[in-house]
Amino acid sequence: MTLPATAQAIYDLLLGDATIAAALGTYTLADGVTTRPAIAVLAANEKLPPGTTAVGIEVAITEIPGYAPQVLLSEETLLNPTFRIHVMGWQSIAGLRAIAERVIALLPGATAASIEGDAPGDGIGVIDQVVVRWTNPVAFVTP
Repeated sequence: MTLPATAQAIYDLLLGDATIAAALGTYTLADGVTTRPAIAVLAANEKLPPGTTAVGIEVAITEIPGYAPQVLLSEETLLNPTFRIHVMGWQSIAGLRAIAERVIALLPGATAASIEGDAPGDGIGVIDQVVVRWTNPVAFVTP
C-alpha cells in the first residue's frame, strides 16, 4: 500500500475504506439538505459553511501538515509531514472508538489522544473526539 502524502490522499484512503465509509454520519446544510458522508479536509481555523451541522461520526483532516524533523547521518535534516485527523462523535459516540481505531490501523505509526467533548447540555454538540496524529515516514519535504 502506498502511504498518503497529502490531506486529500488521506481523505481518499479513509473514504475508500468500507468500514469507515459506512459508519460516517451526515451533514445538514443551512437550507435543510442532508448530505453524506461527514468527512472534510479543512485548514486549521476553517469551518464548515455557515449553518452546516454534523450528526453521527465526523472526520476532519487538517489540510496543512505540521512537520517532524528527521536528522540524517549526513547532518542534513528532512521534514516528514505530520497530519491531524479528528474523529468526532456528534450527539452520540456510537462507533467512535471503532472508527478511530480503524483510522489508526490504516496509518502505520499513528498515535491518538482522546479530547474531552462538551459537558452534557453545553456547547456545540461534540460528545467526544479522538485526535489521530500521523507522520508519513516515507514522504519528505526538503527545506
